[in-house]
Amino acid sequence: MTQRIKVLINAIKDQALNIKTYELISPDGASLPPFTPGAHIDFFLPNNLIRQYSLSNSAQEKNRYVVGIQKEEQGRGGSRLIHDQFKVGDEIEISAPRNHFPLDETAQRYKLIAGGIGITPIMSMARRLKTIGKPFQLYYACRNEQRAAFIQELRSTELLKHVVFSYDDVHGPLNTLALFGRPEPNVQIYCCGPSGLMDAVKSATSSWPEGSVRFEHFSTSKDTGPQEDDDSFEVIIQSTGRVFQIPADKSILSVLEENGIFIDHACCEGICGTCETGLIDGEADHRDMILTETEKQENKQIMVCCSRAKTSPLTLDL
Repeated sequence: MTQRIKVLINAIKDQALNIKTYELISPDGASLPPFTPGAHIDFFLPNNLIRQYSLSNSAQEKNRYVVGIQKEEQGRGGSRLIHDQFKVGDEIEISAPRNHFPLDETAQRYKLIAGGIGITPIMSMARRLKTIGKPFQLYYACRNEQRAAFIQELRSTELLKHVVFSYDDVHGPLNTLALFGRPEPNVQIYCCGPSGLMDAVKSATSSWPEGSVRFEHFSTSKDTGPQEDDDSFEVIIQSTGRVFQIPADKSILSVLEENGIFIDHACCEGICGTCETGLIDGEADHRDMILTETEKQENKQIMVCCSRAKTSPLTLDL
């Protein structure tokens, strides 16, 4: 089970329209578990809700975490609960940081692309690149200036010379093809934002070398659940040899839970990585947004909330 850490909400700041940052500290002032740029933490909320939020502060800071949270009126309820009920001084439970969007510091130059609340992990990356002296450009796209988080900090610090602001109501949609359509040597791209922006960047960078363009998904534009043409298949639990039939209309995760095998999970869409499970044998039909194409080909991990089987059975490292 995921370790739970108690923290205090030390400060809450309005950052933009429907976006607040929450500063979290240890109740006894001790250091928090370290993290790297691109990492996120789980919030354990009432009613068994679990939500993931990216860390935006410098990874060099040991005594606090800062997350940016956008209130999603049409969301699943987690962000509304936090915005409406959490206050300074509250003690809450979070997980230790995890990172499925790590910054590779070996490139010569970087292009960071953020859309809306997708700026949160990108801010931590920008801070790190500034610290280690790596050249980078940050493209920050929002519907309008009122929705741009961290804008005061971006304008008033040395980060400003690295930032290109793009507002839909002034500049139109970010011209991803013109900006990123031509591969550049020794450049890495990191992108986080709404599905439309992510899809546009993926299309524009389709000719870039594998591994040079990386994405962090807060939501998915595709249905990762069971499909009409899905088949049933079997999974084997390595440690016990138990075999389970996964029907076409259920996920691996749900069948295992029905049989008393509980795996940590949160999003159930293949975007958070919480349910990542070792895969010992069999070929998975990877439907998640976490694993890279290389990792999917290596076929050593599977997100059991959404992925299925190309060959049956699948043997899980459980």
